[in-house]
Amino acid sequence: MKKTLFYLILCSCFTAQAQYGYGNGQRQRQRQMQPMQPQRKAPEPNFEVEKYIGIIIYNIKKTAKKSGVKLTSEKGKEFSKIITDYNKKTKDIKRINSFLLRGTKEMVENFQKTAMKSGDFSKQATIRKEMNTRLKPIGEVIREEDKKLNKAIKKLLNKKQYKKWIKYNRKKYKNFPKEED
Repeated sequence: MKKTLFYLILCSCFTAQAQYGYGNGQRQRQRQMQPMQPQRKAPEPNFEVEKYIGIIIYNIKKTAKKSGVKLTSEKGKEFSKIITDYNKKTKDIKRINSFLLRGTKEMVENFQKTAMKSGDFSKQATIRKEMNTRLKPIGEVIREEDKKLNKAIKKLLNKKQYKKWIKYNRKKYKNFPKEED
């Protein structure tokens, strides 16, 4: 009898302490005493021009793995050659137009910074129009290279591998133009 009474009192003390004791009340007081955290600063604008116009430099090993092509086979060597040629042409286009790409990136980022500070986004349409006119020739050249790449890859790979290739490119936000028959 004494033992059960002792256990009953002991259990009620633990539950009372857990509900009312050191837990909730003290935490609330501690939260009230802490200084307010400063508001987080908005991230700096980072406009990715290459991503916007579709410039992608492929990692040959990763691309082959994602497409289901073994690099040691004849098909793999041909695949590697096609991707290497595409990467070289894309890097040349990027290098030739580097001043235009950098200038467009700075223009958009400066607009975003001033618009975030002032809250005035009224010039956004004109900036977008200017950006599109600057980048249109580069985008057309990139699309032509994409068409050539897609035709070469389509000839080389079987249906299953080609579907994997398209799926991999969609993850990279790359859409290949439809072929004109």
